[in-house]
Amino acid sequence: MALTVAGLKIGSSSQAVLQPLAAVSDPAARAAVEDAVRRASAVDGDRVLDAFEAQALRAAYDAVVPSGGTLDVANAAAFTSAVSARIDALTAARPRSTDVVFTSEGNALVVFRQKILGAIDETLARAGGKSVDVNLLLFAFTDKVLADAIADRCRNHANLTVRLLTDWSQLPTSGDRQPARLALLGLPNLVVKFKKDSPYVWGGNGPDYNHGATQGLNHHKGFVTLIDGRPEKMTAGSFNWSVGAMDGNYENLMVLDRHDVDNRAVMTSYQKEFEGFWNEDRAALTHAEALRERERLYAELARANNASYTPNPVTVADIPDPVYQAQDRSSAVDVNSFGDRDVAALKALIGSTRVNKVLAELRDFGRFDTVDELFERVPALATLSAAKQAELRARAELGEGALSVNSASVAELDRAGFSKKQAEKIVAYLQTYGAVEDLAELQAAAGLSNARLARILPSLSGNEVKALYSARVPGGAASTGWSTEHQGTTQVARKPGAATTTAPSAPARPAAEQVARDLASAVADLLRRAPAGETFKLAMYGISPGSPEFQELVDAVNRGVKLRAVLYDQYNQPAIDALKALKAQGKDVELRIISARVMHEKFGVIGDDVFNGSANFSSSSITKHTEDRFLFRNMPALAKRFADEFDRLWSRGTPP
Repeated sequence: MALTVAGLKIGSSSQAVLQPLAAVSDPAARAAVEDAVRRASAVDGDRVLDAFEAQALRAAYDAVVPSGGTLDVANAAAFTSAVSARIDALTAARPRSTDVVFTSEGNALVVFRQKILGAIDETLARAGGKSVDVNLLLFAFTDKVLADAIADRCRNHANLTVRLLTDWSQLPTSGDRQPARLALLGLPNLVVKFKKDSPYVWGGNGPDYNHGATQGLNHHKGFVTLIDGRPEKMTAGSFNWSVGAMDGNYENLMVLDRHDVDNRAVMTSYQKEFEGFWNEDRAALTHAEALRERERLYAELARANNASYTPNPVTVADIPDPVYQAQDRSSAVDVNSFGDRDVAALKALIGSTRVNKVLAELRDFGRFDTVDELFERVPALATLSAAKQAELRARAELGEGALSVNSASVAELDRAGFSKKQAEKIVAYLQTYGAVEDLAELQAAAGLSNARLARILPSLSGNEVKALYSARVPGGAASTGWSTEHQGTTQVARKPGAATTTAPSAPARPAAEQVARDLASAVADLLRRAPAGETFKLAMYGISPGSPEFQELVDAVNRGVKLRAVLYDQYNQPAIDALKALKAQGKDVELRIISARVMHEKFGVIGDDVFNGSANFSSSSITKHTEDRFLFRNMPALAKRFADEFDRLWSRGTPP
């Protein structure tokens, strides 16, 4: 007897495991079995019950049903509980493609180092000897353990190249600063550059470093790894690479993996920003160039103050500094993708007819979890030659699937199951109103029937991941990124009430507008979309009442959005006073201050949306420094992680 559940596919190997469950006849127990199968099959994001999921269900069954017995109404509830525990274990064991850790959770010295080195090591393992690049943008780097570990990997892996672009403040070797020490190792596959700056004033005994005199910090705190020029992993967040940050601060570190297709664009974006910065000769100096520039600044400052200065000879040798631009040489193809690039590559490999069968299987039953499952579910692949089958197995990549409507093309939406006309309506809707908040919006936007929407929804996601940057050449004008691809405008929601037309959806919202693609745009979009009565949770190390983000915050609060904010106790008194004034006006504002540790995080979360990155709420973050901020929309699991972190910080803070 075969076990069948409407809308699901159960393979032959799973059927053999589930024979006792297929024999269940009691109606209530049968309903429990079908519910369990639906829940288990969804663990890996598809509608197929694979062997691992089937074994988990069988283990739950065996745990509650006596030997020789059967599932009935008496033990159905116990079976459901046992299934829940097994599903939780399966879910926890699956790798997270978008992960975040917090120092508040404890054991940060171990956890943060493991996350950083793990991202590098996993990339090296996946590469299998192919070329690997690790491109770092770091403000402060004083953790010798991490520095030594990276140097060791460069010594032990000839296929690895590490590039580090750090802040000017890291040029000395004093104070445990690691970048210059790494540069002096002379490893050919470990190259260090410094962001040009002029942060000196004349002191009583000579030039002194003065933070207030900086022409702009390299404030990034992340890196991207590449295999054959294709981004694989990325880290970002608030965390500077120091023992003090792990031991004494509240910090976060995000890790993104290309397994989630929504991460791929932002990882490529970060790589492009790195390239633009690395290749800018007016801003990124080699170690020798930086030392000579420092000597020039010292001598110039001495002359301006009628003082003498004895130069220090620069003995560091110049190194070649060619333009670096990653070229994607990867031959991998994501078989779980409706994307133009992957579909074209798959057609070239297996032909249009077989690709159409793969796409139909994706639409009907969801992603393939293994290559063996791909071949089992698409029997037509068995007619390929042995050489082609081997090539497909070698090149197949198994992404998380689910096409994001917020970034999809007409052709991609068409492949996912919409008609071309419906796809065109969706793209036009997104261009007019911005990213969807809920996939149900598509029904009104495209004129879908309930049945058509229900059929297509499992193949879609409403996720959106966006990267925003700031940059400024020393002595030049500010821009929205070192890469020309990041300069210009971006789409955000208009301020409520600013437009006369609203989207044909619920909740209705005004048409979008184009604004400068700066760090504040992500915050503006989130807050302008927020309905009155919803709570915006903000954790911010530095906040200025003069920043554009703060004005968006005030506008949202005046409209009825609730604000809960956790701030560091230093540097923020004007903002604290301004928020207290809003509260005194009767606005729903509550504030906590942290002083026992440095509260260095810079995130905000509202509903299922969150932003995070290196940037504070300050005008200088936009107009002066080199920064990043990342927006993650419609991602409830990630948003909950940040909301839980906010609640921890809130519980450890005190009212001002």
